[in-house]
Amino acid sequence: MKRNLLLSLGLACTLAASAQIVQFRGENHCGIYPAEKNLMKQWPENGPEKLWVVNNAGKGNSSAIVEGGKIYTAGLTTDEQNEQVTCYNLDGSLVYQVTFGRAWTKSFQETRCSPLIDGDRIYIVSGMGELVCLNKVDGKILWSFDYWQKYQLTPNDQGICEQPLIDGDRIIINACGKEVCLVALNKVTGETIWETPSFGDKAMYVPSIMVEWNGKRQIVAATEEHLFGVEPETGKMIWNDNSWLPIQDEKKWANAMVNGPVFYEGYLFVSLGDGHGCTMYKMADDLSSVSMLWRKKEIDMYMGGMIQIDGVVYGSTGNKNMWAALDIKSGEVLYHSQWQGKARGALIAADGMFYMFDERRGFMGLANINPKQLDVVSEFRVTDGSGAYFSHPTIYDGVLYIRHGEALVAYSIKQN
Repeated sequence: MKRNLLLSLGLACTLAASAQIVQFRGENHCGIYPAEKNLMKQWPENGPEKLWVVNNAGKGNSSAIVEGGKIYTAGLTTDEQNEQVTCYNLDGSLVYQVTFGRAWTKSFQETRCSPLIDGDRIYIVSGMGELVCLNKVDGKILWSFDYWQKYQLTPNDQGICEQPLIDGDRIIINACGKEVCLVALNKVTGETIWETPSFGDKAMYVPSIMVEWNGKRQIVAATEEHLFGVEPETGKMIWNDNSWLPIQDEKKWANAMVNGPVFYEGYLFVSLGDGHGCTMYKMADDLSSVSMLWRKKEIDMYMGGMIQIDGVVYGSTGNKNMWAALDIKSGEVLYHSQWQGKARGALIAADGMFYMFDERRGFMGLANINPKQLDVVSEFRVTDGSGAYFSHPTIYDGVLYIRHGEALVAYSIKQN
């Protein structure tokens, strides 16, 4: 049973564009860290050993991205008007800190996006829609692309919360401007390769994903009112759909899709927050269209990422701050449960276990992966840092990295 689960965790993230790409929530943003083995199955009462904490990362909700013996994350500058990338050694010592773009200065000012590492370069998007490419070694800015200004982007309530998509020599962003939607740039030079026409609506808070089915590849992305598929090589729009939208009198806060879609064996799952439910589509065998299979108003996977394992999608819900599991193909709700009074939050998985990060009080939970029930076995509270607990944890080489406000904390979760 355990061997089968470990195999499933590995297969759930098979669409990585390249082994050299390290990014938010792992391969294809799936939330699973399949390389992590021999991790603790239960924590001491006060939590695992805290290795170190730093408090100079700047206020932010960015994840820690670990690659090549270094840790990269993002946060606000001291004046909170700009954003910065910070690089640490694995012991928490500072390597460099570089200002790269303008911060969102309205609601929830903290940084939104996490660095993306591709070879010797870092890519990151500011809260004001600037895509910036930096040298990984010293943080020097190589080029930047202000797509908010260039395309007259229409932001949503919380600014730009985007993770770019790397595909070969291209980096793809969702510009969501008046005339242009998706844009592919040469990842080395920043020059435009192709543009997809706009729907004229606002930007959403979701990473675009790459799906592959029956030998076909397609980018799946979303705006405030459209879900759509694009040909990766040309930017040609293949299909678009808005049947997942709530009816008109239910549209308050219906622009809160914050999780990337989940793709599984030709099925495409999307979810809105704030009680607006989730929707399942079946994609055509040639990826030329989608058709709605079912919709669940009572379940909405919200804010903390979704994970698919063996045809079951897991996540936390905006509806009553609970945690849920659904069968992807049938839509059956397998469980919808409270975590001992905790709130919803971020979810990742490694070595047969879930790691749950409560967004309200900062409890970190360890749970068995169980499609029949929420099965939390250990928990502890993260007390370092300040503000809401919105960041997504990261696991690398037996260490759990957690961002909270200006703090970055490292915990040892390797079995002895």
